[in-house]
Amino acid sequence: MERMARTHLDRKNIALGILIYRLRQGIDVYRIISINAGAAKRLGAQKVSSAFFSYVQLLSLESIALSICKIFDYENPKKPYRVNSIDGIMVRVAKHKFTAVQFKQVERFGRAHRNATACADPIEFLRDTVAIFRKQHAVALKLLRDFRNQQAAHSQLGAKFKNLPSIDEFELIFDFANDFYRLISDGILNVGPASFAPHAGTGLLNTFKNLGLADARFDFVTKP
Repeated sequence: MERMARTHLDRKNIALGILIYRLRQGIDVYRIISINAGAAKRLGAQKVSSAFFSYVQLLSLESIALSICKIFDYENPKKPYRVNSIDGIMVRVAKHKFTAVQFKQVERFGRAHRNATACADPIEFLRDTVAIFRKQHAVALKLLRDFRNQQAAHSQLGAKFKNLPSIDEFELIFDFANDFYRLISDGILNVGPASFAPHAGTGLLNTFKNLGLADARFDFVTKP
């Protein structure tokens, strides 16, 4: 039974990893266009289509919203389907018997994400850690859910979005999801976690450079 449970958990965690990979690509594409769009536009319409990059940026924003909503989707035990979200994985982890080393890995994850409570039960501690993160980023997660429900996944009449989470907020959400994925993969399943290389972002940056934008940047300039 334990082997079957872990196999199921591994499959769910791999699927979560795919969502996190998509989120990484979406954030990078969205950010790189934001940084370089103005300079690229000055190259002229014969080299750069502003309409094209605006469209790609909108698609990347929709992808970001969909990916984050999937990552934080709740698993309803009354529904016939199961989801590959953080919550869906925790439902499966609840059946796992933790070793002392795994216990410490869960505690380390919680401490890194502002859970200062005592770690008496690793399952409850993990649930509390996720709940703390959800509460800290409740506004951003709601904005993304609304955007997903009213525009990215559906088209609600009159829906307008002037304010959406910042790129910094997207990065914090990515970091948490990535840390959770690595905890399950490396800390519990003892399987080497995948790395989420910025393939789409690197390709887009090279495209800008090939179009003639020699000083195209991958990230924002950090002030000293």
